[in-house]
Amino acid sequence: MILSSEDAGIWLLPMLFLVGMAVVSPIGCVVLAGRVLLRILRSMAAGNVWSALTPGTWLLAAGAGVFGAGCRFSISLFGSPTAWIDSASFVCGCFALAAATMAAGTAALNRHLGNLPAPDRQEP
Repeated sequence: MILSSEDAGIWLLPMLFLVGMAVVSPIGCVVLAGRVLLRILRSMAAGNVWSALTPGTWLLAAGAGVFGAGCRFSISLFGSPTAWIDSASFVCGCFALAAATMAAGTAALNRHLGNLPAPDRQEP
């Protein structure tokens, strides 16, 4: 197939998208995982680690897992992936599904338990 200047958009834009995803995937994984770690450390410093486990934190963790699973694609574009990359990509994908499920479960619990009185308040 001969690529002329008239049909450059047919292959140029998808390739730019794929290369962009290959660059963004490892960076996104590290940034989102760091954000989750900072939320947990901030809650730990405040004395209540459990307050960090909100649906938003779980969604950030799921995003980090998705980007982590995409790192296999990044490595395959710039070299040949080794066997452990496939396993790590699978684990990151499973973690992303688990974190998304935890986000939904936490949101449902917060909605259900939000109607209960706090244990430190005295009801008359």
